Amino acid sequence: MRIALVQLNPTVGDLKGNALKIIQFIEKARGLNCDLVVFPELSLMGYPPQGLLKSKDFVRDCQAALYRVARHVDGVGVLLGTAISDGENGLYNAALLIENREIVGYAAKCSLKALSAFDEACYFKPFRETDTLTFRGHRLAVAVGDDVYTSECRDADLIIDISATPYRYGQFKQHNDILAGIAKKMGVPLVYVNQVGGNDDLVFAGISRVFDGQGQCIAQARPFVEEMVLFDLNDVQQPLPPLREDISWLYKALVVGVRDYFSKNGFKKAVLGLSGGVDSALVACIMAEALGQENVLGVYMPSRYSSDHSKQDAQALAENLGIQYRVIPIEDIFKEYLKVFNGLPSPVGDVAEENVQARIRGNLLMFISNREGWVLVSTSNRSEASVGYSTIYGDMCGGLAPIADIPKTVVYDICNYINRNREVIPHNTLIKPPSAELRPNQKDEDSLPPYDVLDAVLSMYIDDGLSVDEMVDKGYDRMLVCKILNMVQRSEYKRRQAPLAIRVFSPVEKAVRNPVVHGYRWE
Repeated sequence: MRIALVQLNPTVGDLKGNALKIIQFIEKARGLNCDLVVFPELSLMGYPPQGLLKSKDFVRDCQAALYRVARHVDGVGVLLGTAISDGENGLYNAALLIENREIVGYAAKCSLKALSAFDEACYFKPFRETDTLTFRGHRLAVAVGDDVYTSECRDADLIIDISATPYRYGQFKQHNDILAGIAKKMGVPLVYVNQVGGNDDLVFAGISRVFDGQGQCIAQARPFVEEMVLFDLNDVQQPLPPLREDISWLYKALVVGVRDYFSKNGFKKAVLGLSGGVDSALVACIMAEALGQENVLGVYMPSRYSSDHSKQDAQALAENLGIQYRVIPIEDIFKEYLKVFNGLPSPVGDVAEENVQARIRGNLLMFISNREGWVLVSTSNRSEASVGYSTIYGDMCGGLAPIADIPKTVVYDICNYINRNREVIPHNTLIKPPSAELRPNQKDEDSLPPYDVLDAVLSMYIDDGLSVDEMVDKGYDRMLVCKILNMVQRSEYKRRQAPLAIRVFSPVEKAVRNPVVHGYRWE
């Protein structure tokens, strides 16, 4: 049996566009004499559809799109991920087996996620029936998403898992080993077909693949690329060399997430503030690769506290990338604020004067965005966003925050990767102490712990869910740990108002939403 694995990049809710893509892949697979074409989870509507599933109109139109696809299923079978109704105002997250223009069987998801990123349990009913389908003499154990971890083969000839698993940096090997282990345990080939591309804050890596009954990978699609891969169940195929995830995957995930956010929204151009610092440098690189250098504008907005090297670094970066570049000094505007609030153009030196500089810059960038049609992107990283070291209505302005899920220490790792062949990001940007340059001789470490310590504590809290005692047992100072965690909690109101972040580092499956107002403090 010849099978086509299609790792589709759908747009959530674009039923006509997704259906057209699916039909084109079906016709391509038919032309290559495939027996079965397998698409990812909810590929007809895009994943995750979330609240669209509460719309009766959307569900109705999904059915119409399904019938449109089914009319093209002739001479080849299709396993398609979509939502179906149980006839009692309930929906299943299903894998439909279509042949000869008819739905001949289906399986649906049992293990529904109940997290903010997915909300599956709010929209779907858990499936309680058999998950084994018969196709052209073969018994298929069909799983949707995480069901593959608990499903039983029931003497199946083949396991097929259709999925929409978001990418998280550093988790590929673990996930790959789990799938390989299932195939080896069951002693039959396992086909895994995953969505690819970006939808909202999530990025999907694809990497659809096939494991033989010994758990060896024998067919594999590329990371972050929409494509179709063929596999013949009757052929003896040699194992492929293992894929090794590295920092390039993380950079590619950010580029894909940004590119799809812009293209699927119909946006073309981006503007950002270039400070001469490492965060804005990384964001500029991502935007230039995602959108093309001609579609990116960097704006340097110096004040009295801006250093000469920052101006030089910002300009050098823009020239190296070939993006558009402007300089708009904010000194005169800042003086007017000082006159209004101080009575004189001389500073008092408090946090209000620091923040107003960030807000002046935010307003200038939003003016450019409104007048010229550029989409403003924020340059905050995870370390700053977690503890509130950012100015609301200032550097937090924007429609997207590409690196808001990337720790500061990892920002440097990605920048060094970008510079692997030539100096794109000026060397001085990577070696100078980080500074917001909002007061004389300011350094980030004046307000924050060293970034290696801060990121370690945040990782233990956000990624690993450790307690304070467990962090202390690892050698970290209790007072410092408690200070960081309390900063995280006090900053919840800012995160609620922050731009959408491309989530490729923090564990989506552990996402929590904290109350803005509460009295708990770590001690």
